Amino acid sequence: MPTLRLLPELEEAIRQIPGVRAVSVVTSAQAEPTEVHILASPGKAAKKVVRDVQSLALARYDIDLDHRIVSVVQIEDETSNGDAPPGAEPALADLPPSEPVAPPPAAVEDDEVLDEPDDLEADVGDDDAAEDARPSIAAITVRTSGAETEAEVTLVFADEEFTGSALGAAASHHRPRLVAQATLAALDPLLGVPVEVDSAAVLTVGGNDVALVVLTVSVPRIAAQSVSGSAVLRGDEADAVARAVLDALNRRLSG
Repeated sequence: MPTLRLLPELEEAIRQIPGVRAVSVVTSAQAEPTEVHILASPGKAAKKVVRDVQSLALARYDIDLDHRIVSVVQIEDETSNGDAPPGAEPALADLPPSEPVAPPPAAVEDDEVLDEPDDLEADVGDDDAAEDARPSIAAITVRTSGAETEAEVTLVFADEEFTGSALGAAASHHRPRLVAQATLAALDPLLGVPVEVDSAAVLTVGGNDVALVVLTVSVPRIAAQSVSGSAVLRGDEADAVARAVLDALNRRLSG
């Protein structure tokens, strides 16, 4: 079933909320919102952004949004020279770069496996490369059979391979979540704490397609924490989603 976006007027209205940089409202066939993805500047608390979106939807369109379907990703705008006009769309250079994890793999099609890079042990530091090394992407496979799609991600870390997979519906809009889940499954032996995918989506920001993921990290004796990651598409959606997951967890993976 294709992703439906039957409320463009609501998207446009949300886009006018101060601090909101991009928005995607996914709907059912009855034009009922099922997912609301927000890319916002970090100047306002995420909960306040959610409340503003709920208030606008109810007051202007009589739509009662459940806060659980609204996900907010906040990305720091690193522009510091003050030349950009207020409210201007961020250019590619304004988005925080995702951590380099590997040369961009080729596009993935059904039943196609990415070739391994010639050098899986690329330096990630000067003198302390081994200590500072982070997982890199070796291969991503997305297979569709009937009504099901399976995503498989293989990572390389410290000369070892870690593979994870996830199975779900074949609908194309489910693929970002499946790839994110498969990446987390591969990372599981390295993390030491439970991590779940809260949301995964590909949005268009300033003319650039950006993979955005929000993860929930469960830390013992500490409340669950939300972390986010992003990666600009470099030709393939699955690769960008996997890089966004690594971007979200780089600090934990690097210790």
